[in-house]
Amino acid sequence: MTGFSAFLAKELREISKTWRIWVIPGMVLFFAVSSPVIAMLTPKLIASMSQSQPGVTIILPPPTWIDAHSQFLKNLSQVVLIAVVITGAGAVSGERSTGTAILTLTKPLARGAFVVAKVISQWILLIACTALGIVLCAVLTRLIFGPAPIWPLANGVLLWLAYALLLVTVMIFFSAAFNARGAAAGGGLAFFFLGFLIAIWEPTVRFTFVGLLPAAGKAAVGQPVAALWPLVTAGVMSAVTVLAAVKVFERQEL
Repeated sequence: MTGFSAFLAKELREISKTWRIWVIPGMVLFFAVSSPVIAMLTPKLIASMSQSQPGVTIILPPPTWIDAHSQFLKNLSQVVLIAVVITGAGAVSGERSTGTAILTLTKPLARGAFVVAKVISQWILLIACTALGIVLCAVLTRLIFGPAPIWPLANGVLLWLAYALLLVTVMIFFSAAFNARGAAAGGGLAFFFLGFLIAIWEPTVRFTFVGLLPAAGKAAVGQPVAALWPLVTAGVMSAVTVLAAVKVFERQEL
């Protein structure tokens, strides 16, 4: 792991000074603020639309903090995860295609340290913006809907975060394995949608990382969940994927 600390510091500085500091954090924070507002306005919008249709009346129950939490988790799971795939596709392949990887690795930097620093820097960014997102969503939810428990929201988003961190490692693997960003993004999207497909089979939800997103949705609205096996398998899968990314990158020609 020669050169790991110096390269990680470089990656963090680069994140803070490039577009990456705005994309994922910007989306997470936007949804943290907008989700409680959308939850409050949705019944009114649907009611006003139904009034424009003669003979059609749609009455929804008054929105609560549950709707705000559900809206936030839905946006994180449907939009932010796809953004994680797209932005992660060029983490390694982008530097290889531009030639900066060759320049970096001519210095005393091990290839393993290069890959692991990529993972850790993206994890730090995602963890930081998610923590801030939880706080913002909780504050706005309390202001709009009154007293609302924060722990269901925190538990749900943290389960989502475990899946998002796994997806980061998967994207680093695909980015190391493929020279083209498009191929890496395609591999990541295939992994993402395959997870939804195999979630149809109940045992995969109970015993693998596929169950993290359903568990997150339930936890966010205060329902009890059993997420030990999904968390364990996500951790194991993350470790295996990082190791595989290192091995693949060590055999790649730059």
